[in-house]
Amino acid sequence: MRLFHIGALALAVSAVTLGAAGCSADRTTAAPAAAQAGRGAPAAAQAAEGAPAKAVEGAPAAETVVLGSGRDRTASRTAADWKTYADHVLVVTVAGETRVEPSRLEVERGEGMIGRTVQLRIDKVLWSAPDAPQKAPATLKVAAAGWVFNNNEGKAAGVKFAMEDSSRLEVGHTYVKAVEWVDDACSADPAVGTWEGLGSGDTIPYDKGVVGAGEFEGRTQTLDQAKAKFGAGESTLRPQLAGGPVDTLVSNLKAAPARAETDHGSRECDPADK
Repeated sequence: MRLFHIGALALAVSAVTLGAAGCSADRTTAAPAAAQAGRGAPAAAQAAEGAPAKAVEGAPAAETVVLGSGRDRTASRTAADWKTYADHVLVVTVAGETRVEPSRLEVERGEGMIGRTVQLRIDKVLWSAPDAPQKAPATLKVAAAGWVFNNNEGKAAGVKFAMEDSSRLEVGHTYVKAVEWVDDACSADPAVGTWEGLGSGDTIPYDKGVVGAGEFEGRTQTLDQAKAKFGAGESTLRPQLAGGPVDTLVSNLKAAPARAETDHGSRECDPADK
């Protein structure tokens, strides 16, 4: 089993099955035979073992997007969540990506996951917490969902993988993203650490300055599709902001009640992560 950190989630994948059964021609259901998420810290994302991954409708006919699910590292869906846990809220554009090759064991087995690292350009800082421990970064490099592959089913090149109810972070697309500074447990220097997301709700599509429009779950959606996807009348940020000015988010953050952060416990130093 191999552990992948995907933004604010962690996913451990063992056997991967990418077969279609009983589906229409424009929809493929792909199900990992055994998949679960885990992380050393109690704030770990956890995907249900054995739960089927789903494929995205509306993706190009030649492309299937396999969706996995998990549990947020921290609360991430409301303005109060962002105000509580985020240090900065940024407008970012994905400037590039790098494949992370599968492990030797996965290659020998003929199935597993191809990881991905994306480079984010910071276009604008929308909001910063008054007690943010570090200034907003100028660029970011973060782990993102990549591809799953299974040589036994003719999918050696990999099938696009994305987290359910989250943006995959694809090159050329723009997003509003909340990030938190996390100190390095292996260092006593407060300047050493990483920028991490909050959870699956920490990113909102923002192509061409339209809140909600852009890439989501591995496919590009229009504003109307975004509104239908996010659900009208819900008390979370995405449906509240879709189609409106991004300044509304800043106003919502300023007006949101300040809450005490939930203590998820301290991370232990793991030299293997270095």
